[in-house]
Amino acid sequence: MTLRDIALICFAAASVIHGSQTVLVAKLRRERKGLTRGEAIEGIAVWGAAFLWQFGNFLLALAATPQFDGPAEGWHTVFWTANLVRDVVLATFPLLFSYICSQIPADGSKSARLLLRLGRILRYLLWPLTGVAVVAMVAADTGFPLPFLSGDLAGWVILHTMLFYFLIFMVSTVARRAPAQSGVPARMRAHKATVIAAVVGVTVFVLMLSGYWHLPVPFLQYIGLAAMLTSVPFSIASAYKLYQYAFMDAFIREVLSGVTLLAIFAAALSANSSVLWITLCAVVLVYSKAPLTRRVERTFLGYGESVEEQEERIGTAIRALTQLDEFAARVSEILSKELEADWVEISPQPRVQAVNEFQIPGSGLVLSLGPRVGGRQFMSRQLRIARTAALQLAAHHHQLHQQKLQELTARAEIRALRAQINPHFLFNTLNVLANLIHSNPEKAERVTEELAGIFRYALESTRVEWVALNDELEFLESYLAIEKARFEERLSYLFDVDADTRALKIPPMILQPLVENAIKHGIAPEVSGGSVKISGRAMSDYFMIEVEDTGAGRRNGSRHKGAGIGLKNVRERLLQVYGEGALLKLEDSASGGTRATVILPQPVGVHS
Repeated sequence: MTLRDIALICFAAASVIHGSQTVLVAKLRRERKGLTRGEAIEGIAVWGAAFLWQFGNFLLALAATPQFDGPAEGWHTVFWTANLVRDVVLATFPLLFSYICSQIPADGSKSARLLLRLGRILRYLLWPLTGVAVVAMVAADTGFPLPFLSGDLAGWVILHTMLFYFLIFMVSTVARRAPAQSGVPARMRAHKATVIAAVVGVTVFVLMLSGYWHLPVPFLQYIGLAAMLTSVPFSIASAYKLYQYAFMDAFIREVLSGVTLLAIFAAALSANSSVLWITLCAVVLVYSKAPLTRRVERTFLGYGESVEEQEERIGTAIRALTQLDEFAARVSEILSKELEADWVEISPQPRVQAVNEFQIPGSGLVLSLGPRVGGRQFMSRQLRIARTAALQLAAHHHQLHQQKLQELTARAEIRALRAQINPHFLFNTLNVLANLIHSNPEKAERVTEELAGIFRYALESTRVEWVALNDELEFLESYLAIEKARFEERLSYLFDVDADTRALKIPPMILQPLVENAIKHGIAPEVSGGSVKISGRAMSDYFMIEVEDTGAGRRNGSRHKGAGIGLKNVRERLLQVYGEGALLKLEDSASGGTRATVILPQPVGVHS
């Protein structure tokens, strides 16, 4: 394999690396605001220029291949344009490097901080110098060189200025104290890697410039090629060191594994170029991609398991939670550890200090992530895990909510059933039956049937979450019919419910405590008794059910301000089923009695 072939492969790989890095930084720009967004714009300029530089080198190396020799005018224009763009981009590198200095933390030695400050200040001088260098490069490439500044001299100044900035980057990297003091293994590994990359990059660049200094250096052509590719390790090292861009872990993983496979493939091609050998090598490399990627993740990113394994483990831990009350606290504890976050919070509103937020679908909750431990940014792996966790949380939260709702409904309905078979109620009903058996057997039979209907409905309602409003009204009619047999003329009742509301679904046994309260605390204390009216109306976005009596009113202490176990249970069930969308209120009616009003959302959950 010739040097030209190696250059083609290297420049093509470098173009892909810098192109993908530019796209990733552009994604960051759409997500961030403020200072980090400004840094992202600088990153787009730096890595976009690096892409143009390497792609221009690729086209020029391609122009030197035998198949492009000859009078191909179209390709000649393409290659000339590529050379022009490459030279112009080269002229801008020092200015771009001066802006990179503003992104490097000045937490090293005094000399390192001084060099960084000098590198930042030079940008004001580099603006006009860059303009002059660009003009000189364009003039030389178009065949009209400037009399006072040749393209070669401009290139000499540019390369030596770049060497100065490489020295600044190396010194500032070596002198940084924060990564070593952080105690975070990933940051310490990143620091070591960037130190090595900086030292190697400066060494290669110095050896390349020795040609300008007329010093004898062996393998100068290969060293020159390596120097032209220094943007690749520099970009990887800066991404690894800064942890600034959300997708840089994926970038590092794919680039390192891809470059390694490319180097192996290039070496294999140099050994043998037969079709069978190339096919065999390609197949082996394809199957080597996954284990090599995992090795890169473990070695450079510190991931001991694949992202799929970690997601499954987190999902298992979430599904192991059985209590809705401890849901938010336990999940926060699990995710804080898995995502290496200072804190994780699940709440109806995102926390102000959150650096990332994820909606938990269907729950009305937000998963907020605090800063990452060690001052690093969350990478694409952590963001993917957080998104997956939000979906897992949505499914499990819904399941736990349904379980609690069923449990609460069952408890409330069992309490209601017990109220129906309360000894006082049962004894009163049996006394009524005993009197009616002799005086009015037909009525005694109807009361017996009504009592059986009450028991049947109360038992069946413990097995379902929703019933039709019409079924609930029929149950109440049976209940009132029994009470009517006991109170006789002292009790009357009326149902006034719109026909179009009767098919709507409501939680079972939600109205019985209101009717029971009306009789027990409204009708029973009055010598003359009273009446109970149950009405229902559909509005535009809700429907309303009222239970109104003409009895004693709220002067009875047990009804003061809606107190009582029955009303408390109703409110608790409404809150669990509808959240803040339902309302129960108790107020004095115009007749002197009491009116209980239940307002439910419309449409209500499930329709028949």
